[in-house]
Amino acid sequence: MPESEDEKDVLGNLPRRRPGIESKRRVKARSSKQKSSAARPGRTEPQPHSEPGELEQLARASAKLAAEAAGVGLKLAGRTIGGLGMVVGRR
Repeated sequence: MPESEDEKDVLGNLPRRRPGIESKRRVKARSSKQKSSAARPGRTEPQPHSEPGELEQLARASAKLAAEAAGVGLKLAGRTIGGLGMVVGRR
């Protein structure tokens, strides 16, 4: 996509893609990470739980209760405003 002189990026003339050469720091970090993971073969990644825990069930129940309470509050507020509108409209 050719750019004209009017269309300049906010950050200036940065390259559109990453360079093909990795920095020495990244290569060193990757190799040390591979060595440390190879040193501990018994370690496995934790598996995600398929069943919700007690805390998650409590949070869902609390959110449902709060949503129901908000719905009831909105219904009452609507009825109150409707009633006030009827009283003011009669005068």
